[in-house]
Amino acid sequence: MNRNKFLSVLGLSFFGTIFFSSKERKDVLLRNACNDPITPPVPEGPFYKDEKLKRIDITESKKGTPVEYLFLVEDKNCQPIQGAIVDIWQCDADGVYSDFKVENTINETWLRGYQRTDKDGKCRFISVFPGWYTGRITHLHAKVYLNDKSVLTTNFFFPKEIENEVYKSTLYPKGPNPLSILQDIELKVDKDTTRHDTLVMNVTKNTNGNLTAFYKIAIV
Repeated sequence: MNRNKFLSVLGLSFFGTIFFSSKERKDVLLRNACNDPITPPVPEGPFYKDEKLKRIDITESKKGTPVEYLFLVEDKNCQPIQGAIVDIWQCDADGVYSDFKVENTINETWLRGYQRTDKDGKCRFISVFPGWYTGRITHLHAKVYLNDKSVLTTNFFFPKEIENEVYKSTLYPKGPNPLSILQDIELKVDKDTTRHDTLVMNVTKNTNGNLTAFYKIAIV
């Protein structure tokens, strides 16, 4: 996806996004009872669709470095939240999203899905490491719902060293993402990288090269 296409899809909402991001940056500084940072918001962007796909494996036919996403959702008192919906979506290795006309992917549903957290506040997904497109650093989108109400919309990011290693693969034809954090369309309103750093997942790699990416989602 090129920058012009991305911005045309975003349209005038881009200015609303800047306002929203600026207004919500204070959330980065909040912490819960066990000193975990409250997960800060990032706007959903132009490629969200509620596909209502309850599934662990969101890969479908897409190729890329395998990654397992693990989430723990907790409340302000550090207690796990059972039954929270975690809804995720991402682009493929080429930086394209499913089920959008502008992406030539109508009626395709890959790399989208949701899960409900168990009694321990946990859920998991199987996917491939996302690619990237102009205007954004590499990211995973997520929404969290409690009692059918949206309580968080955000992005999750990845350690740069992991990202650069993944992008050496021929499965990622664009190679490394050259964009810096504060050049990102959604993050450049920030005065520093605090919000980004708070949203970086903890990523490990096994002997087969498969990745596990963990994030503790703390809800106010």
